[in-house]
Amino acid sequence: MVTRPQETFPLWTKNVWALVGLFSFCSLTAWAIEPANPNLCAKGREILQYFQSVYGKRLLAGYNVYVHTPDDYEQTGMLAAIWGRDMQWLPPVDEVIEHARAHGYILTIHWHWFFGGDSAWKSQRKSQVDVGRVVTPGTPEHEIAMREMAAAADVLHKLQDAGIVVLWRPLHEIDGGWFWWTDLDRPENTAELWRMMFRYFTKERKLNNLIWVYSAGVGDLKRKPVEYRRRFYPGPEFVDISGIDLYGVNPAVDEEPYWTFFKAMAEVSPGKMLALGECDEIPNPEKLAAGRTPLWLYAMPWWGTPSGRRPVGQAITFMRHPLVVTLDELPAFAGEDPPPVVGILSPMDDGSAWYPAGEVIVEGYAVDRRGKVARLEFWAGDERVDVMLDPPQKFRWVWRNPRPGCYDLRAVAVDDAGQQMRSNRIHLAVGVVDAARGKKVQVSAGENPAAATDGNYYTSWFAPREAEQAWIAVDLGKIQRISQVNLVWGWKIHPEHFAVEVSSKPEPSPDDWRRVYEVKGLPWQTWKATHRVQFEPVEARHIRVQLFRRANEQTWGGYDLVALEVPVAP
Repeated sequence: MVTRPQETFPLWTKNVWALVGLFSFCSLTAWAIEPANPNLCAKGREILQYFQSVYGKRLLAGYNVYVHTPDDYEQTGMLAAIWGRDMQWLPPVDEVIEHARAHGYILTIHWHWFFGGDSAWKSQRKSQVDVGRVVTPGTPEHEIAMREMAAAADVLHKLQDAGIVVLWRPLHEIDGGWFWWTDLDRPENTAELWRMMFRYFTKERKLNNLIWVYSAGVGDLKRKPVEYRRRFYPGPEFVDISGIDLYGVNPAVDEEPYWTFFKAMAEVSPGKMLALGECDEIPNPEKLAAGRTPLWLYAMPWWGTPSGRRPVGQAITFMRHPLVVTLDELPAFAGEDPPPVVGILSPMDDGSAWYPAGEVIVEGYAVDRRGKVARLEFWAGDERVDVMLDPPQKFRWVWRNPRPGCYDLRAVAVDDAGQQMRSNRIHLAVGVVDAARGKKVQVSAGENPAAATDGNYYTSWFAPREAEQAWIAVDLGKIQRISQVNLVWGWKIHPEHFAVEVSSKPEPSPDDWRRVYEVKGLPWQTWKATHRVQFEPVEARHIRVQLFRRANEQTWGGYDLVALEVPVAP
């Protein structure tokens, strides 16, 4: 049985904190925060005002969004208030616009700028960049920079036309030294590059949807003291928010590193709100509440959960903490009507949601940031199984007498304007038990095979990286009548072609296996790809899954299987 993390605070306390933040926000509408760009759009000004209202009181949760990062929402049930993207690898801008509108988050974009088509990283470039020449008009380097900034501005203009404000974080880790834009010998060139971009974007391209975010790089303050770091800073009139990308800090125990860099950035950029543009994990909210670590404006973990840097239990506790602002607590900006926000908080999608007796209790939240949630629908796979009208923000739903089986359970919130949002997915089994749970496993090769049957979705059997073909087999201990096998996969590596074989022999020989299922051409998914395969009922003691080919031609890792389940009647 997987232990479910306990909440430190009851969930209603997040609503109290949200009301405090909303009151502070409303109280600030009588005065304006002067942005770096005096022509910043009305929505951008509202966002800045809101930031000022919560700064020093609460921390906004964010995360950087990449295909290699498992989705926090699926594990924690909470959506971050700020989502990060990268201009260098941005999907088609229309997709970005649609996604931002469908969720209603605040968008931040940084840029791993591949100057001249080469790498952003100095160590990987074929030729190094003279930043002094980049900021000097008339040079080839300057022409390249202007051409590539123009292409980025074209994308940002489309976001502006769509009414989307961007926390623009260019030249990130500006004083680190590993990116081409960092002139370690003459930092003033880097500062001028920032100003050059600012003038071009705001004055020539009229980009009035950008809030300018300055981002330093972590490093030894003795080797790079504040006096040196100030030389990279373009000046307060070119920056709205400042901060640092802080890695290698353990939020469970560390305190001083946060203070060290918070104080340093306060000296580099006095008077600016300070944020963590990148980090391993949100700082520990308990330490923030106790004043043992500083309250940053927001924190943007680079890693998803589960990962070694963000354990699931820790991520759940932090994202559900009343000090942390999540998407459901953001106000609606500039008269807009964002879609509702919904999440399932219990049961958790950790492998423990098996209900042999049938009745299931589901708890979660459904919030509309302007208006109200008119109804809440509950879906088991493609079937709507119940509807709750005028649901409370914190709901409790009981699914009585469900048909036995294995399902993807979701809630769908529909607001009074007809907008809707679908919740995180819960792998759910009702009226059945897992005959493979805790049973003996054999594999062709790899690490931790027992993890496939331990009932925990955060442990995995890893096949060898070199093994395009592999197999895993489980001994049920006795002959059972089976007709289904569930395969739940972990991070990115799962098959596009596999087969299920069975044997009723106590010790099967190579000729004793019988193939009961085979499939090819499965689509690639980055996290928790799930294959529930069904076949004609058979008597079997052993089940073997043959893996023939990886999906999406992935070769950087071996197969990652978190669960091999065999549902049978109790």
